[in-house]
Amino acid sequence: MSTKTKALALLVLAFALLMPGCGGATNGKETSGKETKDEYGGEPVTLTVWNQAAGILNDNDLETFLGKPVRDKYPNISFRLITGAKLEELIAAGETPDFITTSNYYLYNLMSLELTDDLSGMIKKEAIDLSKFEPAVVDALKKFGAKGEIYGMPFAQNYGITLYNKDIFDKFGVPYPKDQMTWNDMIELSRRVTRQDRQDVYIGLDPGGVQTLVRARSLPVVDETRQKAALSTEPIKQIFSLLQNLYSIPGIVQDGGKKYSYGFDYFQKDKKLAMLPYWLAALTSRVPLLNEAGINWDIVSFPTFPDRPQYGREVDFHLIVVSKTSKNKEAAYKALKAIVSEEAQRAMNKNVRLTVLNNPALRTEFASDLKYYEGKNLAGIFKVQPSPLPMFSEYDDKLYSYLRNAVTRMVRDKVDINTALREAEEEGNKYISEQKQLK
Repeated sequence: MSTKTKALALLVLAFALLMPGCGGATNGKETSGKETKDEYGGEPVTLTVWNQAAGILNDNDLETFLGKPVRDKYPNISFRLITGAKLEELIAAGETPDFITTSNYYLYNLMSLELTDDLSGMIKKEAIDLSKFEPAVVDALKKFGAKGEIYGMPFAQNYGITLYNKDIFDKFGVPYPKDQMTWNDMIELSRRVTRQDRQDVYIGLDPGGVQTLVRARSLPVVDETRQKAALSTEPIKQIFSLLQNLYSIPGIVQDGGKKYSYGFDYFQKDKKLAMLPYWLAALTSRVPLLNEAGINWDIVSFPTFPDRPQYGREVDFHLIVVSKTSKNKEAAYKALKAIVSEEAQRAMNKNVRLTVLNNPALRTEFASDLKYYEGKNLAGIFKVQPSPLPMFSEYDDKLYSYLRNAVTRMVRDKVDINTALREAEEEGNKYISEQKQLK
């Protein structure tokens, strides 16, 4: 073959390799005709998952929320759920999972273990548009990064609601609760349906733990330095005054002050609780129980405070943390991209998890595959926004317990609000001081 002929043959071969269908995958992008398909170009990989309070409890959950949406886009990425072991045990054994599914409430703990990987570079590289997410979720997530770090990828959110029993209101001829009611409005409505009818005791409202109101009011339980407790502030005193007003309604406090909390069982099993501020995710998992019990129920928006009429319960969302030590980050990043795609979010949203995307049209489709909210006031709960998260600290869980004890002392022991909160704050400061000495 002449030199000229060889050169022509090489030119033709090079041209052929650049043609669609002949060149295979280039930089992870497989070309076919006019379409460009995003591909994970690595070897088949199994990502390990450890769950903490994000509802990935079994292989069915894993398949529904992670497995299927990722496999549809990247068939060579699969998952394995790790159960029966504590996270600290996995770390000590050198088996730190690739993914940790958790809620924003526990993200600080994972950061303190130095497990969290900054995803801001990946978000930019994969062109994930956070402006399409619920703004309150993104704002809350950004608070965890002092320099703009993003320490997890939100994939579902929760929403505050108020569950109520229509039959109780009908029984006493009292109007149903409405959307955008304040806590004071609900307390006054509770006063009208808290009754004793023969042997049956009907409770108008169970507000939940004091933490529910404190977090909905975006109140921190530490001062700005995160070095002292902040349990006797004026806003917290106002919340205690509100609770005192509720618990002063005859009949709400039972057994000489020992019983003033009732919960979902009193609503569903006893059928004697009229209103229960709650979480949408928790309600969705329990709708079959309500229907089996024959309760005529509905929902309205979470109660608000007069000076914050636009805000309901605090923002709450589930997210995926990529372990800093993961050896499968390329696959992990592709998986995250698939999980938050509109296609995957729409499918998840039609099931039992509310989309994290800020799309009103998607919200109307929530749980539509299950038909749980047909004829219910689902749209009403979105008339208030998630309340911004308060400033967090590593001491919060313990400090909330001191607030709960203060409520008990106020209700059961008739201790005045100022005294109960002052003593709670003293306990909180003692605890913080002890914890600092251990470091």
